[in-house]
Amino acid sequence: MSARIKASLLLLLGISQPLSCIAAVTPLNRETIANELGWVPSSENNCGGYFLDQPFLYPDSSDKKQTVGLTGSQAVFSQHGTTILEGNVSLLRLGQQITANKAYIYRDQSTGKITSTDLVGNVHFREPNTMVIAKRGHYDFKNRSKSLFDILYRTSLANGKQFAGPKVSSENMQKERKILALTAWGKADEFAQSKPKVYELNRSSFSTCPPTNPSWHVNASHIVLNKNIGRGYATNARFYIKSVPVFYIPYLNFSIDHKRKSGFLWPTIGNKPFNDTIYTGWGYFFTAPFYWNMAPNYDMTITPAYLSLRGIRFSDKFRYLTDISSGTLDVSVLPEDRLLKSYKAFAVNNYSNNSDPIIQAELQRLINSNTTRRSLSWRDNTVFNDHWSTHIDFNYAGDDYILRDFGNDISESTQNQILQEGDLYYKSRNWNFIGRLQTYQTLHPINTSNVINQYRRAPQLILNGDYPDQKFGLEYFINTEATRFDIRNTPGITTESPIGNRFLVQPGISLPVYLPYFFINPRAQLHMRSYNLYQMTPSTMPSSNQRSIPIFDMAMGFAFNRDMSLFGQMYQQTLEPQVYYVYIPYRNQASIPIFDTTVSTLTYDQIFNYNRFIGIDRIGDANQIGVGISSRMLESETGYEKVRMGVGEIIYFSNRRVTFCNDTSCTDNPFNPANHWRLSPISGLINYAVNPAWKLESNVIFEPIGKQLSNTTIGVHYKPDERHIVNLGYSYVFSSDRASPLSGATVSSAQNNLKLTDFSFSWPLSEGLSAVGRWSQNWNQEHLQNLMYGLQYDTCCWAVRIVGGNTFISLDPTQNNAPKYNPEFYIQFALKGLGDFGSGNPSGLLSSITGYNTQFGQEF
Repeated sequence: MSARIKASLLLLLGISQPLSCIAAVTPLNRETIANELGWVPSSENNCGGYFLDQPFLYPDSSDKKQTVGLTGSQAVFSQHGTTILEGNVSLLRLGQQITANKAYIYRDQSTGKITSTDLVGNVHFREPNTMVIAKRGHYDFKNRSKSLFDILYRTSLANGKQFAGPKVSSENMQKERKILALTAWGKADEFAQSKPKVYELNRSSFSTCPPTNPSWHVNASHIVLNKNIGRGYATNARFYIKSVPVFYIPYLNFSIDHKRKSGFLWPTIGNKPFNDTIYTGWGYFFTAPFYWNMAPNYDMTITPAYLSLRGIRFSDKFRYLTDISSGTLDVSVLPEDRLLKSYKAFAVNNYSNNSDPIIQAELQRLINSNTTRRSLSWRDNTVFNDHWSTHIDFNYAGDDYILRDFGNDISESTQNQILQEGDLYYKSRNWNFIGRLQTYQTLHPINTSNVINQYRRAPQLILNGDYPDQKFGLEYFINTEATRFDIRNTPGITTESPIGNRFLVQPGISLPVYLPYFFINPRAQLHMRSYNLYQMTPSTMPSSNQRSIPIFDMAMGFAFNRDMSLFGQMYQQTLEPQVYYVYIPYRNQASIPIFDTTVSTLTYDQIFNYNRFIGIDRIGDANQIGVGISSRMLESETGYEKVRMGVGEIIYFSNRRVTFCNDTSCTDNPFNPANHWRLSPISGLINYAVNPAWKLESNVIFEPIGKQLSNTTIGVHYKPDERHIVNLGYSYVFSSDRASPLSGATVSSAQNNLKLTDFSFSWPLSEGLSAVGRWSQNWNQEHLQNLMYGLQYDTCCWAVRIVGGNTFISLDPTQNNAPKYNPEFYIQFALKGLGDFGSGNPSGLLSSITGYNTQFGQEF
């Protein structure tokens, strides 16, 4: 028959994406491959071009998903034999099309139903973002299996992982489209599908580089892509850079979509050199993490690691999510650490003759420690209902050197202090309750400055009530607390710290009045606190203490605003003066121990707080007025805050008699002349967004009596886009005999002045090359605080970055207070479409650059 024949077949076709990942085995001319796959050279991206999808053809019944259209220019028709279609043969289904020069259609001899078809000559299979070119193919309608032979393919990978590629609407399928997403392409001798959404390729290849210049590709003997579980694997995989083989992997398992699924992740290989001064390091190491997708709401990452200097280490990270809770559990074990055994012998030889009792106590802890290294971290948040919830942050270290040797595994609140806390919360309209168990596991490594053990709260019970908008506009509130404090003696220190119970009841009443341009809030409170104490030194100090302290304060302020124009831009400028008066009579609190109280640092906001201490073991006497004025400039259209400025000061009407300590062991003592000043240091702040790229932040404390800066931080930030970042910061804290008790410094010595500069940046050097760095210097103590440096080279199909640095840990008292640093070095590769591998992930170092968001291994 010479007439055009069109047949509509209602079939469950099941044709889908034929490939996902692997690039050319049989050498082909690069230009030929590029042209066949629809590559268009262009300078609009860093790949040097893009793939172009031609418009799709659809049958009349394309709105029916199960309809298949089969057409051809010429046909030799047979009801029970073989039908031959020739000339522009096309097999069409919604979102898919197969074209060929010739098709042989086979029928069942008994029923006459079509069973299969052979496609010959210039076979093209297409769907959105995917194309396969083959010399011949076979499709079995009965079991929905297909085979294609001698193929060339390309398929887009959304975000480097999703096999199907970005979704395309039916409307856009009928238009010519640029494909700018990361795209895998390659060649295979044979492609077969025997099960729905399971594809097999023999002697195949894969690359995501431009076909005109493939920097790398992977050849494999056999590849299976299982879309049902979202994973693929390759056997006998060989990785090539250009045409040079680099390494061989007998089995490679990888992801082909965003779904979570079980399988090995990329291994990490590296070297953490041995430090013979403090016996740190891993030596050469190799990790092979395995991800286990246990359930939709549970998963686990098991990471065995070989550390050449220490042994075999196992880490396990378990994550869970239920209807009421979410959390993570991290466990790590390293049996019989060989390097720790050697360090014990080293410490005995070097510290046994040291007469310092603290050193001897720390040495004994080291000798008695178990050489099996252990750590645990558990974080959980549970919400039972609208009222009750819990929070757990429990961390445990098996010895004093875990943070030094494996610092990233467990959370640390401060240096060598590991948080162990569990909280129970209740909230309602008027009442809030917190039940807390909290302690810190304090580590005492022998080669660092001594760290004092912290008090444990076991338990702490807090109940707060608030009844606003009562009769006559009054607000009633009450704060209560009952806490048991306990502490373990710091190794080498025989002095016993006081322990005991603390009770607080603090009711109050206020009359807040808020108007559009004015507010006033007078408030009266009664602070009632009592202690039952043990281990008091000297023994003559009272074991029972009570204090009742009335507190009266009143906050008042105005809010003015006006519209203004500046450089053609409309703004709303505010002027907000505030006055804050507080009166607290003197109560002697020198005999009361300090469990969890510190001296607050003076800031603009601190001017308007009634207590100059943080915590309730000290309530400072006060008869003072805080005055301040702030101004903001807001963009009229967007409300964006362009400028914020504020300056304030405290006027004292009496001396401050309540101090943090009773002698000269800290700055806030009875002999500090600053406690007799009539004016506080002047506190000011300026935040200025020069434009979306430039921002300036500054906080300044100026001491009018000494006529010098007491506390200053200045930060300049430049970020026009994600790739260009520059940060410059300066911090200064003055600490001398005349320093303000609000400075936060604890020792009266000019040697403890802080002069710190901090410079960091991320900047592209060329089209694909960028640099990162950070330099932080402590100028007063003349040592480096932080140093970080790195280079990243990124192309459209691969990336590499090298990052190193040193982080200041502490001063070593055994080496004339020489600074000690934690050295880090990472090299990481990314093959876009396959994953990352290298000697580790430097994200922890890079996060110290303000505003930095990693784009490593991401397609542009």
